[in-house]
Amino acid sequence: MVQARRIVRRQYGRDHSPIRRALARVLVTMAWPFAVLVNLWEIRQFCAPAAVPMKRLPGAFWSALRHNVVPGEYYAYELWHPERKANIDNYLYAKEGVRLFGLLNQRLQPNPIDDKLAFYEICKAGALPTPGVLAAFAPTAKLLEFESGYPPPRNLFVKPRLGVGGNGCERFRWQGTAFESNRAGRLRLEDLGDYLETRARTENRTLLVQPALSNHPALGVDANGALATVRLVTGISLAGDVIPLFAFIYFGEPDQIVAHGPVAVLDISSGRLMSAPQDFPHRKRPTRQMNISPHRDCALPHWQILLQHVKVAHQACRNFVFIGWDAAFTEHGPMLLEGNVNWCADVYQSLCGKPLGHTQFASLLAERSGLSGADQKRI
Repeated sequence: MVQARRIVRRQYGRDHSPIRRALARVLVTMAWPFAVLVNLWEIRQFCAPAAVPMKRLPGAFWSALRHNVVPGEYYAYELWHPERKANIDNYLYAKEGVRLFGLLNQRLQPNPIDDKLAFYEICKAGALPTPGVLAAFAPTAKLLEFESGYPPPRNLFVKPRLGVGGNGCERFRWQGTAFESNRAGRLRLEDLGDYLETRARTENRTLLVQPALSNHPALGVDANGALATVRLVTGISLAGDVIPLFAFIYFGEPDQIVAHGPVAVLDISSGRLMSAPQDFPHRKRPTRQMNISPHRDCALPHWQILLQHVKVAHQACRNFVFIGWDAAFTEHGPMLLEGNVNWCADVYQSLCGKPLGHTQFASLLAERSGLSGADQKRI
């Protein structure tokens, strides 16, 4: 992992002259201590003082200066524990990950990972289960019309063609005579198209309309609530072998349309929950009781089928070395929702208490980084 970071640092700002790169390093070095203090203050403001114990501040500050670890991740991974502190360089840190993936991946057009419409097309071509696209509204025109000219009288889900984190998503529940939107109130069937056209034009982005999916009964959650979403991260070797690295599942809260609630890490081989769903550390959560029944003995239905789907999907997107797949378990089986390039390892590393460098991620990274055998051992 250390060697991989050195490669990223050598490549950073390579489009600029050596003088500008040297000046940037000097300025960043000067500003970094102050930025660390600001980050510590922001964490205490956002997550409450209990998330940033005062007695840990010196350790967090020193780790930021010595190892370039942002204080938020120092606390999230509890790097003051001796066994974790000894492995501080084996963790994958968020800002480093973005730069690392940007260096490794070869972005092509169309890009089925960033572009959700292209993702749908590649799934359709590979006979991979994914929600259909019923219509697509661009800022200046309709890319795809509803088959009958009107939306089908059923629950629908709208998401931006480009976007992350559920930003811009909207759910429409069919109430027998009209749609009930989580953000626009009631809309008649014949008015939905005009509403989405206006939204696309106003927000200057393309909106995709898909059937709303229901949670599989075996999950023990509200079938028509926020879709419980699995994040399954895979890597692909130079030989073309797709290797599942880790997985976890998010459950939704009652007022959500996208699952960002309690999370549980999954056993990658069986799809079994390794612990009961729990709040992600150091995030603000409502204190109300979550109505979620999955527990340690729960295994997700048709897990092996999902593993096969993501392997096929990654083969079709082999120019991306690591991909975080989002999937749902529905009454019709597992469905691929989208892929993510800049996935974060914070959930896995926080809840498991171990770095990603202790998984096959490190060997794939070493292979893709073109490191020698001796360097691979240091990773």
